[in-house]
Amino acid sequence: MIVLGLSGAVNHDASAALYIDGKLIAAAEEERFLRDKHARGRMAYHATQFCIKQAGISPKDIDVVAFPYSEIDLKSPARWHYAKRYWYAPDRGLTAIFNGNRRYKRNHKSVMKLLDDLGIGSDRVKFVPVEHHLAHASSAYHLSGFKEKTAIIGIDGKGEYATTFFGYGENGKIHKIKEFYDPDSLGGMYGALTEFLGFEMLDGEFKVMGMAPYGDATRFDFSQLIEFGDGEFKVNTELVNTLGTRRYKKDGKGYFFSKKLLEWLGPMRDGDEIDDPYIDYAASIQDLLEKTALHLIEYHLGDIIRETGKVCFAGGVALNVKLNQRIIAMEGVKELFVQPAASDAGTAIGAASFASQCGWGAC
Repeated sequence: MIVLGLSGAVNHDASAALYIDGKLIAAAEEERFLRDKHARGRMAYHATQFCIKQAGISPKDIDVVAFPYSEIDLKSPARWHYAKRYWYAPDRGLTAIFNGNRRYKRNHKSVMKLLDDLGIGSDRVKFVPVEHHLAHASSAYHLSGFKEKTAIIGIDGKGEYATTFFGYGENGKIHKIKEFYDPDSLGGMYGALTEFLGFEMLDGEFKVMGMAPYGDATRFDFSQLIEFGDGEFKVNTELVNTLGTRRYKKDGKGYFFSKKLLEWLGPMRDGDEIDDPYIDYAASIQDLLEKTALHLIEYHLGDIIRETGKVCFAGGVALNVKLNQRIIAMEGVKELFVQPAASDAGTAIGAASFASQCGWGAC
């Protein structure tokens, strides 16, 4: 069976991956061909052509196309959680309840066009939508090489609605333990502070991580950004992960934080000349990310970790190497596999590996 995985579901990091009989043969990011970082708003045309050529197959040889974005049923708590937490932006809340699959429909249309444009044939192949965080989980677990029961962590900004995934893999199957939903997003919170610190969200987070060691995390208390404990967490949307009228706007651009954040912390960092107090802010947000993530990992996966010591991690936050150091140092962790393409670019691999390993049923 030949499976093509495609990503680009959330408007960035388009990529393609090709599996033949359960083995990854080729994978590529669209940005490498366009020379346009993150390939925002693009589909993986060039990357797909590269994978087909690399594998030495014809477009008509592809049997299955897997995509890391799925319909989320109205019965799911995800859509209701989103609507409740974004009560102050009723247009978003009502859309989640009454038309929650709007982005899925747009994605599906774009994928079908790509398949027809490249001669693969949308009416010929089997199309398999995979939940975004299951694609992240599969990209980590199924490529880790771990045979034992394996703890799986997935943390990013968001997929359909989920932002955080905890589960485990065993005998090739992925089991979901706990998910958290937008706006309760560690990746979103870190991204909001990335914008505040003068960098581009979904691109400059590594710069914030790089600033953090130069600052003093004890100088400022960032605890009001997140409540966490007893295996739960809640982001303060009065300050970050904001939508609609709560968003701070400047020069026609809306930011992922509110005016209240500026009233608390002062003006956004502008340019590279001013360090104080921004390096301390970077240290504080890094510290909050680590403390919250470690609490959640211990609560939901601690017993599994101590059972076998195997952990795998994907999602954009998995690129935070300081957090990864803290995970490695956790009690019971023997091996940590971080998916090298942990960002959404890796979900093409994840969707294809999920379809290859699990068929198109539950895995």
